[in-house]
Amino acid sequence: MKTVRTQGVVLRYTNFKEADRMLTVFSPERGKMQVLARGCRKPKSRLLAASQLFCYADYMFVRSKEIYVLTQADIRNSFYDIRNDVERLAYGTHILYLTEEAVNYEEGNFRLFYMLLQALAYLAYGDINPEDVVHVFELKLTDILGYRPVLDRCTVCGSRIEDLNTNRLYFSVSQSGIICSNCNKHVRSGYTIHKNTIQTMRFILDMDIKRLGVLRFSRLVRSELDYILSGYLAEKIGKTLKTRNFINQIKDEK
Repeated sequence: MKTVRTQGVVLRYTNFKEADRMLTVFSPERGKMQVLARGCRKPKSRLLAASQLFCYADYMFVRSKEIYVLTQADIRNSFYDIRNDVERLAYGTHILYLTEEAVNYEEGNFRLFYMLLQALAYLAYGDINPEDVVHVFELKLTDILGYRPVLDRCTVCGSRIEDLNTNRLYFSVSQSGIICSNCNKHVRSGYTIHKNTIQTMRFILDMDIKRLGVLRFSRLVRSELDYILSGYLAEKIGKTLKTRNFINQIKDEK
């Protein structure tokens, strides 16, 4: 059987039988992989820690039919602090869900893998609102998926944002970008968005995610990013973002 060595992050798992676990692992070289971790749920299993959500490790697999079987793992970072805090867990699970939806089987994506590791590191150890980490990840993910929104001009009439004498504009999911007030009278499909939010979005798209710590979002910007990005990603991915329900539940309880 062929032996495969790769870095990877555990995106999801399903328990079955008495002590086994089926993992969905994201590898930068191989994309999404289905991995069987035999006996990993036994208390003394050497694979137990490497079979947890968020775990980043050097994995060794053998190929068996259509799945990989985990044989060895050296953990680089468990990101344990995410699993140990319910709010960070909610946002972290959402990031893993989006990553799983974005990546294909047997198709590497180094850019997304790097972005995932940076986002998880900020969630686990950064002194930053976890909601802001998610918003940055969501917006930069639209660019990776080829859905970078148009933020410098009206997507209908082409008017430049800087030339519009108003602070209040609209973001259209169907138009994949900004709509001015005049055009929105006819389209009527836009979310309200202010210029400060647009400027923040443009900055995020052009920056390296490792600079995330320099960002400070106002309550207005955070609120607008929340409803705009959740609606935009759901439309582009083509399904309801289930992990959003967990996040909303946590918000309601705060």
